Amino acid sequence: MSIIQVEKALHDFSVKKMGSAIVLKGEWGTGKTFLWNSVIEKYRADFAHANYSYVSLFGINSLADLKRSIFENTVPSKKAGDVTSKDSVVENLKKLDFSDGVGWLRRNFGHGREAKIPFVGSFGGVIDSIQYSLVTETIVCIDDFERRGNSLAARDVLGLVSNLIEKKNCSVILILNEGSLKPDDEFFTYSEKVFDYEVFFSPSVQESVSLVFNPSDETRKIVSGNVAKLKINNVRLLKKVDYFAGLLHDRLNGCQEQIKQQAYKILPLAILSIYGGKSAVVDIDFVLNYEGNFSGYRLPGDEPTPEELAAQAVIDSKIEYLESYGFGACDEFDVAIIDLVKKGYADDESLQNLVQTLESKIKHEEDIALLQKAWNVFHASFLNNDDEVFAAFDLAMDVALVKFTINDLGSIASIYYDVGKIVKINEAIDAYFSEVIIPSDIREKSDIFRWPSNVYIQQKLEEYFDSLVIERSLSELMNYAYNVSGFDSAGVRNSVAKKTEAEYLEYFSNLNDYNFTNYVRMCLKCGQVSSPDKDIQDGYQNVFVKTYHCLMKMSEGSLLNKARMSKFQGYETLYAQAVQKLASQQGQPE
Repeated sequence: MSIIQVEKALHDFSVKKMGSAIVLKGEWGTGKTFLWNSVIEKYRADFAHANYSYVSLFGINSLADLKRSIFENTVPSKKAGDVTSKDSVVENLKKLDFSDGVGWLRRNFGHGREAKIPFVGSFGGVIDSIQYSLVTETIVCIDDFERRGNSLAARDVLGLVSNLIEKKNCSVILILNEGSLKPDDEFFTYSEKVFDYEVFFSPSVQESVSLVFNPSDETRKIVSGNVAKLKINNVRLLKKVDYFAGLLHDRLNGCQEQIKQQAYKILPLAILSIYGGKSAVVDIDFVLNYEGNFSGYRLPGDEPTPEELAAQAVIDSKIEYLESYGFGACDEFDVAIIDLVKKGYADDESLQNLVQTLESKIKHEEDIALLQKAWNVFHASFLNNDDEVFAAFDLAMDVALVKFTINDLGSIASIYYDVGKIVKINEAIDAYFSEVIIPSDIREKSDIFRWPSNVYIQQKLEEYFDSLVIERSLSELMNYAYNVSGFDSAGVRNSVAKKTEAEYLEYFSNLNDYNFTNYVRMCLKCGQVSSPDKDIQDGYQNVFVKTYHCLMKMSEGSLLNKARMSKFQGYETLYAQAVQKLASQQGQPE
């Protein structure tokens, strides 16, 4: 049923004088309670019953607790929908003092005290009975039925509903999440005897959007359009979107329109991916790592297995989903928005960081507007306009290369490589590293937001990171190899290999670390490496030989060290072969 139809059904229920019971049901998060509250706000002046009570069954474990909650949450219908206050509870409790007998009991035993009274039982039970006797002429809303306590049976709740209707001249609306109950739940056994009819609420995306967003707000118009593209009709998710949209509105004031559009595009996608559960087509990790049309999300292997084909189909569907939404690739600005959403709240520090990110993004967009124009020419058609496209990219690189991110350069490189313009783009890559990367503060691979897919850029990055460790001490190099790169890094491997035997002896003699054995084995495993490249092979062999030779010397220092050496004796034969090979090479004329 549409919102208009459901709202009319709820209105008719609320203005009906004769007691009745209905079920308002629908999928989780579609806004059933939200809609009922809007009906209350519109029509409470017309309610047929004098009173209204809202009760959530979440955590309620007994029928007595439920009866008490109905009483305590009762307000005049003209105040329906307002949060039950302490004052309203006090007013309801005052109703208990309606006779001298009860007054005497209250004066002598106090509210709710479990004093025993002959032939009656506990005084608390008397109070509960009196409270419930005062519940009449009331519209009762029972929410969170599926979250009731384990000790509160469905038959007890429905029995109470029946009693409210038949004996108390009340009307009851029960709000229920579709599919939340097990097929054998007692609700299905007794519900037909209790409820007059069910109202199924299944709003369209546009209807859900209209429930949450203010149509006169320009920001909400942009956001609601993106929400519609993503087909979000979960009101709880939409309210999150609305909250963060409001939060961003002031911070984006004065920013370029393109920045606002990007912020309001990633916002609902992030919320759906993080909080959407099964309704989310893509998870947030996929969004964070998405690189757009040239991502190369292909599984390895020339002849994929059926399992690989199925996995690839899932990946392809995610890519198609993001492309149809118009999400090109995740950048640092998108990450800032996502981080804000992940926290679930906005603190001053995160907002300040976001503002700084925005300012950087704006400056970046201003400086490389030529690059965006080049991409516009590229994406605009399938015309035979190679000269125009590459002239636009060449101009962007000539004017604003130093303003590119490494991922900007990687995206362009993918096209140049595809069409064979390798020399041209490699020259630009060389210039970029000379002018941007080398003077930068980048010191770790983790400083690169996303590792580019272009092989030449990867090579240049490896060379750059290798160059950073060449002049470090043996201790620093070993730590770097163990914690970061191993000896696969040419710079690390060659630097360690060039250290003298005296430096090895000093390092291992003074090393006092729980991972001592792991460090040694890392070096000794170099002796098992075989490479057709002589320089690579020699580097590994030098590390192995110097390490084992150092261990042999240290083992001669004491009987304890000799015992420690026993766990490395398995490398003795390999060491002898390596020494012989190195000696043979050194004896050959150059």
